[in-house]
Amino acid sequence: MKNNKNISRKDRLKSKRLAPANYLIVCEGKQTEPNYFNGLKKKINEKYGSKVDVLIPNIEIKGTGENTTALVKYTDKFVNYSNKRYGQVWVVFDKDDYSDEQFDKAIKTCDYNVAWSNPNFELWLLSHFKKVSRYISKDNVLQELSKEFQKKGLGEYTKNDTNIFEKVTSEERLHTAIKNCEYMEELNKDGQASQRNPMTKVYKIIDGLKEYLE
Repeated sequence: MKNNKNISRKDRLKSKRLAPANYLIVCEGKQTEPNYFNGLKKKINEKYGSKVDVLIPNIEIKGTGENTTALVKYTDKFVNYSNKRYGQVWVVFDKDDYSDEQFDKAIKTCDYNVAWSNPNFELWLLSHFKKVSRYISKDNVLQELSKEFQKKGLGEYTKNDTNIFEKVTSEERLHTAIKNCEYMEELNKDGQASQRNPMTKVYKIIDGLKEYLE
């Protein structure tokens, strides 16, 4: 039997360090969001193992309230039938083409954490590069994001880029993104989510995991 007396107290404490709670992230989109979160998952899992699950429900996206509701129902069903226990469950969707009523209702009726974005998820990606202080349309977000990609020599921005996480978070831009989102939240702290543009709650997921990304 191996003698453990030679193991230092520091090593014993290190081995007992708690890994992050299991996260379940259910995405509305089928490309950009899962690509980003899978990059996040890969980085964390290199250190801590499989602690983050990213699911892409088989839902056709048409920009209707039914699909957002279906996303929440999918999450509820998955959590209830899963053999795995999750400390954090997040549902990720955008304002995009939903009506104000549909968007606000989906957020209010969800029993899980909602990482909503107004107008779209790309606002979170854009926040890695710059601060947005006034209303911005989803098309303008994409235009601004493309400009930033070109400035930084990252090539063309595409929704199916599997390396999106590595690209936007290089040069310690993750901290910049969180600060920029905190700024937007303070700027648009009043009113319903549908009226809070620009704003994205995706930073809440990242902020809870950032110590495992450093």
